[in-house]
Amino acid sequence: MSELMMAVEFAQPPDRIFEAFEDPFQTRRWYGAPAGCQRVTADDSPQLGETFRVHLIDARGAPFAQVGRILSVEPAKSLEMEMSWEGRDFGQETTRVSMTFHPLGSGTRLEVRQGPFSTPEELEVHREYWETCLGRLARVASGEAMPCFEEFWEESQGFTGPLGAAAYAVLAGMREAGAAPEVIAQVEDALYTHLARLPEDTAGVLGSVLRARVR
Repeated sequence: MSELMMAVEFAQPPDRIFEAFEDPFQTRRWYGAPAGCQRVTADDSPQLGETFRVHLIDARGAPFAQVGRILSVEPAKSLEMEMSWEGRDFGQETTRVSMTFHPLGSGTRLEVRQGPFSTPEELEVHREYWETCLGRLARVASGEAMPCFEEFWEESQGFTGPLGAAAYAVLAGMREAGAAPEVIAQVEDALYTHLARLPEDTAGVLGSVLRARVR
């Protein structure tokens, strides 16, 4: 058995970092999705002790989920939770996650401990998971306008598959590049109106081509 231990430093104070844990609008932008995957929906603001699920899709559009339960919270100081996975090879056991928020000058040192893991491989998978999520958290806490696949999913009523993921990549790229909102709205309207009419086999081929072009 082994335990993951890591620490990440942020430029913002603990109360600002913790705000991104409490506010669903911010949380959905950084928490839940491993690298190469997308978060599509989750239980907002779960109550202490209640089980919650974060529903995700991988790069091929296959669904899986993270299952968790918040055990304790001390705002801007600590958070403890349980975590497990459904439909993904991230390990079979339920692990316990402990996060502590420490003031560091005008910023924050966030310490993460998780375990126990039965193999070193499972520990490293979760180290990569937290590095990905906390990297996004740093961008959100800095005020960056992070694109959110979950909102695209809601807007498009679950338009997914390779073509849906590729369409999202195009829209997110336009937003990050500073395209005018009216231009993005026109592209979104065209995508939602016409792509859903494509036969499934045609959509699969076009999705593969488009994804290859936007990588």
